[in-house]
This record gives sequence, C-alpha cells and structure tokens, in this order.
Amino acid sequence: MFKAIIWGVSRKLIVLFLLAGALPLAAAGWLNHEIFSPPRRALQSYHLDRLEHPDLYGLSIRKYGCLQGKAPCLLIEPNARTGAGKRGSALRRQVSAKGIHLNHYGNIRGTVVLLHGRMGRKEDLLPVAERFVAAGFRCLIPDLPAHGDSPVTSMSFGSSTFEASLPRLIVEDARQHFQLPEEPTALWGMSMGGAFAVSAASESANFWDALLVVSSFASLDEILNRQIPPRWQRTIPVIQFYLGLAQRLQGKPTVNEMRPTEWAKHIHIPTLIVHGESDSFIPATQGKALYEAVDSSHKEWLTVPGGGHANVLATAMPLYAEMNSWLIRSLQRKELSSLH
Repeated sequence: MFKAIIWGVSRKLIVLFLLAGALPLAAAGWLNHEIFSPPRRALQSYHLDRLEHPDLYGLSIRKYGCLQGKAPCLLIEPNARTGAGKRGSALRRQVSAKGIHLNHYGNIRGTVVLLHGRMGRKEDLLPVAERFVAAGFRCLIPDLPAHGDSPVTSMSFGSSTFEASLPRLIVEDARQHFQLPEEPTALWGMSMGGAFAVSAASESANFWDALLVVSSFASLDEILNRQIPPRWQRTIPVIQFYLGLAQRLQGKPTVNEMRPTEWAKHIHIPTLIVHGESDSFIPATQGKALYEAVDSSHKEWLTVPGGGHANVLATAMPLYAEMNSWLIRSLQRKELSSLH
C-alpha cells in the first residue's frame, strides 16, 4: 500500500513535470510561428494599379514562378516606348544633378534583386523598382519564404542554407527563363530583406557586384529582446531557451544563429548601409554594428535624417537618388578596376 501511495505521488509529479516543460514549449512553438510564419498580406490597391497599368509608370512587368514555383517573382524593366513615369523622371533629374550620366530610358546597365521586409510581399517593392529602373537597372523581386505567394511555410531571416542561396538561384533561373544577359548584379534588402541580402552576399562572394542594405539588424536576438517589456526582462533567458528548443526540434536555425554581423565578415564587395536616425524598432546602433562588421574596403554608411523604420524611404531626403548614384558609381569603379 505504501508503494502504491509513493507510485501515485510519483506519477503526479511526473505529470506535473511534463506539463511544466510542455506548456512553455507549446508557448514557444506558438511564438516561433508568429515570428517565422507571420500573417500574409493581401494585394493592395496600389499593387494592382501598377500590375494592371504598368505603362503609366514607364514599366514592363513580367511574372514568373522562379525555382519551380518556390519563389514567385516579378521582373521589372523599363518601357522604352512610354518613357519614364512621374517618379522615374524625378529620379533621373536628381541623379543627373549629381553629375552622373544616364543612358536613354530603356537601356539597361545591370540587375538589382530587391528583397522585402517581414510581413511584406514582392509587390510592396514596385515603387522601389520604379526608381531603380529609371536609373537603368532591371529589377527582380521575389516573394521571400513564408510571405506573399510563396509556398514555403516558414523562414529564418536568411540563416538557412536554402535562404542564403535563394537570391543567387533566382537570378540564375530568371536569366535562363527570360534569356537575360550576364551583367552586373546587385542586392538590395530592407529590414528582414536586408538580413537575407547580407546572407546571400556572404554565400556567393563572387556572384554579386554590390550590396545595399536599408534599416536592417546586426543580431535578431537583440531585436526580439527589445520587444519584451521591462518587467519581463528577467525571463529573457528562459524565453530564449524554449524558443531555441522549439526551433531545434524542427531542425531549423535558432534565433541566436541569426546574426548578420557574422555573415558580414565574409562580404568584400562594395556595400552601402542605410539607416534612419529615428528608427525605434531597429535602432541605428544595430545598423552601425552591421556596417562595422562588413569586411569591404569600399563600404559606406548613410544616415537618413528623421527616418524611422516605416518611413525611411519617404523622408525629405532624396534617398533613391543617393542609392542609385552610389550603385552606379560603385559599378563604374569596379568596371574600371577590372580593365587595369
């Protein structure tokens, strides 16, 4: 009877122990899903306007299911017949005012792969593409994993092998499908897309010619920790443990492994890091740490006065002209150095 009582108590303790571990793990699994499989946004009216009437913006837009549909893409090119739209014309004037010669609208000098942020989709970057196209670049915009129309259900901020190689594979696939020439190719990424861009640039050092990163981070764990209220800060080690355990049980990289500063050590191409001075979500110190980690002799830091995380591309600063001018000069410099 005494043994039966002990066994009964032991069973309850075992159950309580299992529940004590299972409940935090279940909560961590839910949190991981929220972080790495965020809600997907539907197409917006401004997306549809550009997709249905690209001529009004001086664009040619073609859709393609890159990598057998794993990365739905848009290929954006200038429409030489219509000429540049309103924003494109303004961009060309601003870039020309910096002493940079632009070819006739419709001539292409290279490709820029544009990578959107978390909870974004490829169509969000159509206004961004409009400006790069105006400066003479074709743009390739994919839906990143777990976003837009991507069939992939989760992502890891560029830290998986698949995600690191994704931008390069997309370019190679699009070149073959659309019969595109091999030409200078640059990466542009914002926020989460910036992490993907840094990862991709470190994975294929000889494939890319330039890298532009806007409002991105140095390490994801620090950004997540900032979102935890002060009264819960003591729980951070516990939260990190269970988040990591939930990721490892799925065979995925943990939050602690999502550190663009580590990837940046392998980047040697021209790099521009842009950050808003008033970004409260990803502070400028994070962008600066990423900039410092880039191992390139040709890198530049650009602060956007008054720029927050959501409006960094829409301040009084002519940021698109700054980015395009930097990119054109970087590619010209690389072309000259290759001739010598």
